[in-house]
Amino acid sequence: MPKKPKQSRAIETFTYGDDESTDTVLTVMERGGKAVDVSGHRQRLRERFADGGRKALADYELLELLLTYAIPRIDTKPLAKRLLAAHGSLHAILHASAEELQETDGLGPNSAAFLKIVQGFLTRSLECEMEHRESIRRPEEVVDFLRMHLAGKSRETVMAIYLDDAKRVLRHAEVGSGTVDKTAFYPREILAPALECGATGIILVHNHPGGEAIPSDADHAMTRKLEALAKELDIRLLDHLITTPGKTFSLKTGRLI
Repeated sequence: MPKKPKQSRAIETFTYGDDESTDTVLTVMERGGKAVDVSGHRQRLRERFADGGRKALADYELLELLLTYAIPRIDTKPLAKRLLAAHGSLHAILHASAEELQETDGLGPNSAAFLKIVQGFLTRSLECEMEHRESIRRPEEVVDFLRMHLAGKSRETVMAIYLDDAKRVLRHAEVGSGTVDKTAFYPREILAPALECGATGIILVHNHPGGEAIPSDADHAMTRKLEALAKELDIRLLDHLITTPGKTFSLKTGRLI
């Protein structure tokens, strides 16, 4: 009689740690009567990354490898693919809320928190780069930081970067917020921090969540008003940027892609 094909089946499932979410489920597989795990596959991913960096891995493999540090004992490839299918890109995953991330089957609160920590780490890294620049001469030099800081906001948020005469960053702060498609600009809230830190220049930015990086008539009017008020205080409005996850528009220099 012909031999039956070998089948794979789960023979043991248990949890570890104090988390009762699906993050903690360990499944040992039996193939042909021998129990195996996924550690070899993970090691190969780590070695490929060590040898070739991020370009050696596809997006889902990068996410899969990252998730192994939050979920150490299950195969994270299916979860990585589900997350990408749900959100569309690695950038969108990092900027999704913890609640949105947990809507994907298999991702619990610990793993969602881990991904938000990664996003926070990247944002702080870009902040440090911006804060330690000798000077900021072009809006392109702050675009990455602004996108990382504002991309996850579900409502319009106004942010200001305050600079000295040498264009060094003195402070950056959120100075206003609104609804999903509009926000109120209050010049006093924008200018008061400039006076406190002795800034002579301001880069203003606000996001358009889910929209286009195109200034409205109100954006233009507010820019002119703020520029005039700042001038009375010997402060220059250096630029007003509108940002989305993929594009940034400069009211001073034109579109930035």
